[in-house]
Amino acid sequence: MSTEKESQIPVWQQAIADGSEVAFNNLFRHFYLNLVHFAMDIVHSKSAAEEIVSDVFVKIWQQQQDIMRIQNLRVFLFVAVKNRSYNYLRDHSGWTVELTDDNVSVLVQGSDPESDLHFRELQLQLHKVIEALPEQCRLVYKLVREDGLKFREVAEILQISPRTVETQLYRAVRKIRKVLLPDVEDNRENYNVKNAGNAVILWALLFS
Repeated sequence: MSTEKESQIPVWQQAIADGSEVAFNNLFRHFYLNLVHFAMDIVHSKSAAEEIVSDVFVKIWQQQQDIMRIQNLRVFLFVAVKNRSYNYLRDHSGWTVELTDDNVSVLVQGSDPESDLHFRELQLQLHKVIEALPEQCRLVYKLVREDGLKFREVAEILQISPRTVETQLYRAVRKIRKVLLPDVEDNRENYNVKNAGNAVILWALLFS
């Protein structure tokens, strides 16, 4: 996204608060494709991703009077799409989120008494895949996903370009998904709700 367009986001935000449909349409066009692609990486369905993103923007317009309370609109939109995508997987897989006594969110599946064991097994598999990644790829993944560092911060630490950080992270996530969700990676067209249980667990492990 261009720096010029990015600088327009606060302007559009204020205009939307004032009721401008033009500003809303500009904001929608600016983020739509990236948000749809982001949602597709989670739900693996273009139609579902498009509906999720559209729902997020409908809510933005319906609550336009509150939009100036959002400090970082970009982050807000991606988080909103992420949460709705997660809810979509939950609703189509039978998995739900419950809070433990320690107020920690965990994924459970009511129809499967061995769901906790399955979660732990998948978590162990994830750990093994991460440790087997090439060194730079593994370091990038851990610094970004586990330590929460930004691309430029990781680039400075490893003395590589932010673009390389992005590439290595993509390779890491692609490798993890290929090992743990081979059917999804090899043939997305045949992805169906029976795969959603593993997908939602993997999503939680990768992006929590």
